[in-house]
Order: sequence, then structure tokens, then C-alpha cells
Amino acid sequence: MVNGIDKKALFRLVAEPYLKPISDLGVGFYNLDENTAKIEFQLYNSKGTLQISEININAYAYFESANGSVSDVIDLEVIDGLNGIVGITLDKEFLQASTDTKVKGQVYVGVNNVDNNPENNEVAVFREFTFEVADALINKISSFTKIEYIRMFDQLKARILQRVEDIEQAIANGDDYVTEIKTVKEQGITQINQTVTEGKAYIDNVIAQAQTNINDTATSAIGDVNTAKNNAISDMNTKVSESIGNVENVSNDAVVHVDDKLNEFNTRIEENGFVQPTDLDNKLNELQWQKYKVTNDNGTVKFFNIDKNLEEYRNLPPGQYYTANTPIVISGVTTAGFTTVEQRDSSIKRITYRPYNSSQIWQMRYYQSWFDWERVDITQTDTGWIPFQLINGAVSNTAYKGESDNGFDCAYRTITNGSETKKLLRLNGSNLTHNSVIAQLPSNFCKNAQSFPIRVPTGTTWFGAFIVIRPNGEVRFLINGYFSDWNETGYTYGQFEWTD
Repeated sequence: MVNGIDKKALFRLVAEPYLKPISDLGVGFYNLDENTAKIEFQLYNSKGTLQISEININAYAYFESANGSVSDVIDLEVIDGLNGIVGITLDKEFLQASTDTKVKGQVYVGVNNVDNNPENNEVAVFREFTFEVADALINKISSFTKIEYIRMFDQLKARILQRVEDIEQAIANGDDYVTEIKTVKEQGITQINQTVTEGKAYIDNVIAQAQTNINDTATSAIGDVNTAKNNAISDMNTKVSESIGNVENVSNDAVVHVDDKLNEFNTRIEENGFVQPTDLDNKLNELQWQKYKVTNDNGTVKFFNIDKNLEEYRNLPPGQYYTANTPIVISGVTTAGFTTVEQRDSSIKRITYRPYNSSQIWQMRYYQSWFDWERVDITQTDTGWIPFQLINGAVSNTAYKGESDNGFDCAYRTITNGSETKKLLRLNGSNLTHNSVIAQLPSNFCKNAQSFPIRVPTGTTWFGAFIVIRPNGEVRFLINGYFSDWNETGYTYGQFEWTD
């Protein structure tokens, strides 16, 4: 029942083999609590909270009072399976039997063995805990006060009975009112029917008048449209006739003018009064225009078989070519393709080569001396440092934070250069536990599992530490040596790089 007055206590229980003192929950209930005394337990182990449900586990608890009272074996309800939280509501009778005592309790969790195979039986017993049950203050009221409350209740009961009798008398007198109400109802129905009939007749008259007005308006509009259409057709026919006459006059004048000019041109040619071919060549040579031929007349590039002669290739004049047996000795690059030669003067030259069967672009430069082939079509991307926080109780960014240290924070980074991908990881933190997951990176941050040593304080029983990064993004911290002497306040610090 969700009523908003539940008294909940949450206690964390760890599945571990270490004997520790009985934990006092530091909470208490009263013997008059009913369906409100609730205790919730969060179950976890060294890897974190347990993933549970009513399908895969059976959880129950047992309680024993210091005065000898005991509870039944109570089933636990799964409250939040993802966070490992189960809970119970303490029985009212057990609370009353445990008044003014300290109660000891214990939780048991068993795996649901669906095939009843004894080898699959698993039961975990968690550490004991205690809480107190107190006597409600109201139970301490004296006998005299209780008698006064009983007398007050009797007087109230007499007044209520008198009020009930008055109400019954009023109901008996209600028959006259019912008769009057029926009469008024019949009169109202008659008046409503008359109003409906009159309203319907009025609406029918309005509809008929509106239909008549619409028909008259439509007839008038159709007549206006037909008149406008006939006038427009007549005007258009008149304009077409005038335009045809004007076009014929202009056409005849143009034909006469062209014939006159053609006859004049033919006469000039016969009299050798036109431009001579030698004059045309002289005029063209005097023009300031680009006279270097970079392609064939049909626009295609020139073809050369270089036969892998590097010196001949470097001496190609400026232009665009298709070269075979190009002197480029690089794995995966074909030697047939398009070559572009650009030159400023004898001291600066650049040759660009594009294989015919790929999108690669290679370049060879000359400035005082020749440089080797360089690929110039590769693009690079860089995500920059992306910060993140450590998990499972680890504290982030605590080491090397002095004024002169400039220690880095936890972050990861990806740099892609063509087909090569470089991954970088920075870790900085403390309060670490051996063999615990301290960070969760994006899934597939690394293609293969990676392992690196990492800086930790020096010790006498351990010999440093290392981390393991897995493709699912999990980062795990491990001590190299006797981890039982490891102080969880110790720090870890380091940067790691690899190529996927």
C-alpha cells in the first residue's frame, strides 16, 4: 500500500567471508507500527551491486528478539533488481512481542535451482544486524484517563443516535416532495417539446430562403462570366490579326536587306578587296595570349611510357600527361595514371601523380633538390581529450595536483590519420580496490584487450600495479603482489597509448 507514511531503513549488505561485528542499523520501530516498519537491503559484492530478480533468486530473512520472541522465515520482496535492493515489512504481532528489546536479524539469499540439481545449490548468508523496538508513548496513558475517554464516547454515541432518528423522520416526510417534483417534470417536458417544434419550423424557413438566394446569385454570376469570355475572345482575335500583318511586313523588309548585303559581299570578294591570309597571320602573332599547348587538340592528355626512368620523369615539361611505368615504387600503388607537371622556373617544380584505379594523390617536389614521393590526400581527425569520472567508489583526479605539478585529469582521446587510429587514455585517482572496475569507457574504444603498468605508491608487500582495458570499455585495476596490505587511499596515475 502506497500511503506516504512508510518508515524505511536502507542497509547495505556485502557478500564476503570476513567475520565482522554485528552491525547496528541505528534505527528503531514502535510496537504500534502497522504495515509501515520497512527495512530495505542493498546486496553487493566486490564487483558491485548484484543483478537480481524473483526469477533467479529466493531471498528471505529471520528475526529474533532479546526477550526470546522470534519471527517466521519472511520472504524478501525484490524492490530494485538492477541495483540489488530487496525489502520486507515487519509484522505488527512480532513488533508487539518485541517491545522494549533489541532485535537481531539476518538475510539469506539462494540461487533458484530450476533443475533441482544438488550441484547447483547456492546459498549466501549475510552478516547479522540489529535494531530496536520501543513501546509507543500512547500505551503509557493512565487507567483514569482511559475511563474519561470511554464516558466521552458514550455521550457522543447518544448524540449520534438522536441525529439518526431526526434524519429518518425527515425521510418519511419526503413523499410529498416527490409528488411535487413529478408534476413539475411533466410540465417541463411538454414545454420542451413545444419549443423544439417551433424551432424546427423556423430553421426550415431560413434554409428555404437561403437556397433561393443562392440560386439567384449563381444565375447572375454565370451570365457575367459568359459576357466577359465573349468580349475577351473578340479582342484577342483582333490583336492576332494585327500582329500577323506586322510580322509579314518586317520579314519582307529583312529579306530585302539581307539580299542587298550578300550581293555587296560577293562583289567585294570578286574584286579582292577582302582580308588577305598573310595579314591574318600577322595580326594573330601580334596578340598577347597563351601559346603553350598543354593537351592534345581534342582535349585528351599526352601519353608517355616512362619505362621507370626517374630522371626522364623529373624532366617532363609543364603539362598534363598519362604516364605508363611511372617510377613510383610504393606497395599497393599502380604505375599507370595521370601526371601533372607545374613549374615556376628552374628552381621550383612540382609533379602530381594520380593512379588511374584509386583516389590516391602522390606528390614529388623540387626546391634546390628533389624530395621523395609524399601522399597528400590523407585526412586526420582528433577528438581531443574527453574527460570522464571513475566509478565504484574510486575518487577522480586527486594525484599530482600541487601548484607546480600540473597533473592531468581522467580523459580519453582518439586520433585518426588515414587508416591508422591511435588511442590515448589518462587515469588519475585514489580509493581504489584490487581487481575492481574503476572506469567505463565507450564500448569498442579498443579493438583488442590492452594491459599497462601504472604508477602507485611504493610498498613492501606489493610491486606496483597495472590496468586492463577490454573492448567492452571496462577498465580494471589490479595490485601486483599481496593486495591484502594495499591501502585503498593510495593513488594511481598514468597515461597510455596504443594503435588499433
